[in-house]
This record gives sequence, C-alpha cells and structure tokens, in this order.
Amino acid sequence: MVELIQQLLLKNNCVIIPNFGAFIGNYNPSEIRLMENKIFPPSKIIAFNRSLQNNDGLLINAVAHQFAVSYHDAEMEVTSFAKQCNDSLAHNKSLILKEIGRFSLDAENKIQFQPYYSKNYLLDSFGLSAMQIQPIQRLKDAEADIKETYQRILHPERMEDAVATKQAASKAAYWFTAILAVSFLGASLFMNLQKSETYQNQSSLLPAFSTIKSEGNIQEVIPAATEQSPINTTSPQILKAAVVAPVKSVFKNKSYIVIGAFFDEIRANKLKAEAEAKGYIVNVAKEDSNGLFRTTVLVENEDVENSLQKIKSEINQRAWIYCIKCNLN
Repeated sequence: MVELIQQLLLKNNCVIIPNFGAFIGNYNPSEIRLMENKIFPPSKIIAFNRSLQNNDGLLINAVAHQFAVSYHDAEMEVTSFAKQCNDSLAHNKSLILKEIGRFSLDAENKIQFQPYYSKNYLLDSFGLSAMQIQPIQRLKDAEADIKETYQRILHPERMEDAVATKQAASKAAYWFTAILAVSFLGASLFMNLQKSETYQNQSSLLPAFSTIKSEGNIQEVIPAATEQSPINTTSPQILKAAVVAPVKSVFKNKSYIVIGAFFDEIRANKLKAEAEAKGYIVNVAKEDSNGLFRTTVLVENEDVENSLQKIKSEINQRAWIYCIKCNLN
C-alpha cells in the first residue's frame, strides 16, 4: 500500500486516505544551501492534512487496478490500512511510512507530520540529485564593481556626487603631479648650472705634458689641460689678480713641479703666495689652449724627488713633476 501511495504522489498533488487524512504535494523551487555547499533541484515537498478524509476514489481505484480486485474489495483494503495507521498512532504514538514521512502525537494528541526528503516526488526533476559546489573566490575589484552598480541603481543621486568627487580628486592629483614634475625639472637645471660653474672654478692636477717655447735665455712654459684639484686654503686673505707673464728662468737644467692648475687666476696667485711663504720659487703661467693658470715650483735637478715628496706633504699631495732637467737653449 505504501509503494502505491508513493506512485500516486509522483503523478498527483493530493492523495487522500479515507478516514485518515490526505498527503499534499507542494512545489519547492531549486535552492542553494550554503552550509552544505550544495545546489538542490526543484522538488515536491509532502505535507499532511488530517482534515481531508473524504473518499475521492483516487486511492481505491488505484488499489483495484493494481491488485485486479473489485472496487468494493479495494475499498475494504484501504479502510483496513487506515485503521492500522490510526491504531499505530494511538498505541505507539508514532507511525512511519517509508520514503514519505513520520507521524507522531504531541502532548495534545494532535498528529504531527515530518516529511522525508530522500525521494523527490516532482517528475520534472526525475533523475536530478543535489550537486556539490565550491564557493567562488571573487576578486576585490569585481566585488567593488558589483557594489557600485548596486548603489547606482538604488541611489543614483549619491553616485553622481561620488563621481563628481572622484573627478575632482583626479584633477587635483594631475595638477599636483604636473607641478611636482616642473619643480623637479627646474631643480635639476639649477643643479646642473651650479655644477658647471663649480667645475670651471675648481683646480685640476692630472699630469699632462705641453711644449716649451724658447727665445734665447727666456723660457716660457705653456701648460696643458689638467684635472681639477682642491688646494690648501688656510689663509683667508683675498689676493688681487696679477698680470700673469710667461714663466721665465735664467737657470738651465732645472725641474718644474706643478702644485696646482686653475681656471681662476686669483686662486693660482693665492697658491703661489702660500708656496713662496714656505721658501719655494714659484711661477704662474697661463696656457693658451684652454686658459688654465698653472702654478709651478722651480727645484734643483739633483733633489727633484725629495723636493716632490716635501711639496706633497707641505702644499698639495697631488703635485707632480712637469719637467725634469729642462734645457731651454
């Protein structure tokens, strides 16, 4: 009898058991159960109505057709089944119909029905079972777009204000970036100009050889371009620019040690004054090719190496020998 009722529930939304009650089939759409991570297909949920006990002939005709008996015999069979159900509830306080549900009596002796979900009685979902799913890991940008779209639909006036604010912020960021770039460019140009001017005022002591012109007993040293070098500026006094004449010497076979080369004539003369104060014979000559003022010390050939070491310790550690045993005849 229970299996026959199950078959009838597949094809009908109401199956009445006379003198007991009726099973009602209610459509339930598909659903997602997040706690179980499953999608359930549409189904028919079975409910029980104790008030519907009148015979509609559906169950009795099905029994007569299934067991090939007369309508009267089928009616007796259905009546016997209803009596068994009522007696089970009265004595055992419960009744279970396989794959349909469980009946029980509450404290007021009212029937309570709990349907079973093991079988889906909706023919349209025949063969469909629950499907396991995995939560989608949404990107933050996608979630933000969804929220923005949702807010745009619900509150369009707020979104207009938000868009205007965003545009104003973008313009401010653009102008700030432009001002920063112009400031950086101006600072770079200023630093380059300062660096160029500084290079022109610094000294150089890279060794370089140049030609020596001779006119009788007059010697003229023409310095070559040299690397810039710091000088000892212990004396803060300011020297006036002096007219620089070619280096002249009445000595033959002398050596020259370069102690500094400058683009600034004043600095060249200042170094000359410092060296002369220490007892050296010093000359300043301007090179025609690049305009350097070279400050040189005249020393004896026999003592040129010792003189170089002494000059390095007293005047400039980067001093170098310009000419050894210069014979200007």
